Amino acid sequence: MMQRVHDVVAEVAPHDSVERYTNLGVEVLKGYGKLLDPWTVEVAYEDGTTSKLTTRSIVIATGARPFVPPLPGIEESGYVTSDTLWSEFAKLDETPEKLVVLGGGPIGCELAQSFSRLGSNIIQIEMAERIMIREDVEVSEFATDALKNSGITILTSHQALRCERREDKKFIIVKHDEQEIEIEYDQLLCAVGRSARLEGYGLEELGIEPIALSLLTNT
Repeated sequence: MMQRVHDVVAEVAPHDSVERYTNLGVEVLKGYGKLLDPWTVEVAYEDGTTSKLTTRSIVIATGARPFVPPLPGIEESGYVTSDTLWSEFAKLDETPEKLVVLGGGPIGCELAQSFSRLGSNIIQIEMAERIMIREDVEVSEFATDALKNSGITILTSHQALRCERREDKKFIIVKHDEQEIEIEYDQLLCAVGRSARLEGYGLEELGIEPIALSLLTNT
């Protein structure tokens, strides 16, 4: 199954390549861009040279990365995200027996159901009162029923506190109704949202500060 995922990614990759955009008439420069002012971008190339581009408008489309909550012990215990789980799980002989999914948004829900169908025992932890909290209540309830019918245990209103490693076992400690509960797992999937890639592009020097893991724009 993991090999199938990698094969699909390899098949799709050419459709997001430099050659594709060049054939569409887009000039592509491979380098590191940095804003010098609201109208100028400096591009640094791997050979050490640089060039400057001036324009009326600049689009910042640097993508996003999974946000990993700074829980005590999470780095020592280990975790995967939607960006890394396929490559990490490809190293395993079989899917994890006990998989904890931290987060009840769209990514967490779809991956929880996927790995439940592949045979993992899933516990999904959400701090809010329901999963899919940004959606209408009816949508949230429908998703909850579907996941429970897939055999997933959903823990809402549970706040993750820390991760612990004890010999060869791993636990995540959560709080619910002012009580701490420990949950054992083999793998922890962090799916609590994504944050924009904003470092190193000169935004700080221009006084552009991130707001809620993103940028405030005037469009």
